[in-house]
Amino acid sequence: MRRRYARCFLLALSLLLLPGCWDRTEINDVAFVLSSAVDLEPDGKIRITVMVPLTGQMGGATGGGGGTGGEKSYYLDSESGNTFREAQARLQERMSRRMFFGHRRTLIIGEDVARKGIRDLFDSSPRNSENRMSSYLVATKGKAYDLLRAHPKFERFPSEVIRELAKAGNVIDMNMKDVGVALNAPGSDPVMVYMVTKESEKSDKKSKEIEVKGYAQFKDDKMIDTIEGEESQGFSWLRNESIKTTVTLTPTPQQKGGIGLRMYEIKTKIRPSTQGQRLRFSIQTQAKAVLLEDELQMDLSQTRNAEKVERMLNDYMKKAMEKVIQKCIKNGVDSVQFGTYVWRSFPDEWKNHYAKDWPKPMKDAEFDITINSKLIETGLIYQNVTKESRSK
Repeated sequence: MRRRYARCFLLALSLLLLPGCWDRTEINDVAFVLSSAVDLEPDGKIRITVMVPLTGQMGGATGGGGGTGGEKSYYLDSESGNTFREAQARLQERMSRRMFFGHRRTLIIGEDVARKGIRDLFDSSPRNSENRMSSYLVATKGKAYDLLRAHPKFERFPSEVIRELAKAGNVIDMNMKDVGVALNAPGSDPVMVYMVTKESEKSDKKSKEIEVKGYAQFKDDKMIDTIEGEESQGFSWLRNESIKTTVTLTPTPQQKGGIGLRMYEIKTKIRPSTQGQRLRFSIQTQAKAVLLEDELQMDLSQTRNAEKVERMLNDYMKKAMEKVIQKCIKNGVDSVQFGTYVWRSFPDEWKNHYAKDWPKPMKDAEFDITINSKLIETGLIYQNVTKESRSK
């Protein structure tokens, strides 16, 4: 009996060694931050804006726009401070729930902050384990909180629209880690997805939507310009990013109508070489395209017509790439990361001749661009089904 009691006592005593939930946090004590925005005030202070869902007003699936039949299902609040952490701490002082950033997927940077410099952001955010370096870092025109105040119709939260646009495939997929790596890599300047707000058109009830304009171009950690339109396409091709993009080809700028193509499987190889101290970059790009429309009424069953379209596409892509390179040289930045190619291929020459003054040597560099595109599909028809036949 004594042995039995001793065993029971030791077994009960061992229960004291089991861990318990002494530091648990109830879910109704937490405010899950979906997105946050960073802006610069006129007095130089940092303004932090957070978007938090209101679970009591979310209900079921009632469509986008934050609930079209009632109040918004999210809450925006903002506070300013001398630093990022001070602004966040002041905001926390008036919130009954603790802000949790583990579910934040987008971080919006206002134009004023981007032009002043974003390097300090990479000190405050990575120090907290809740902040994920996989979050999308987005620059915007004007104030960042205006992007969170949009009223999109397709999604419940503006933050969800921003996230879906950033990873949709028609822009380069880049997160906070990618921007940080570009800031530290030799011969490299970062870029960031650039978004703006825009009112819907031809709608009875206007909505404030979010639109991707291209990329924000940085010199070191300061925004200096934007890359938009066909330049943004050329930039993605130079960066060897096979994004989902559509191009329209016209024989002359004055001619109405054109040929619409969707691009596939773009692959770019950049090989640097040196001639004395002058650099030469061999840029070879291969691309596949699918025909979407042909307002020029070309019979693409004829090989010569298909080859003509391919030559037009080659010229379009080459001009788009050249515009990006010239913009980089004009702004004194290396958004394409040509310097990184030189550093990897010729580390000694990079250190001795180019690293100190880069990207100035790009002005004297030679860029040899070769495009090889293929029209792989014309759809179910070769030409317009209503086109009158010339043969009788």
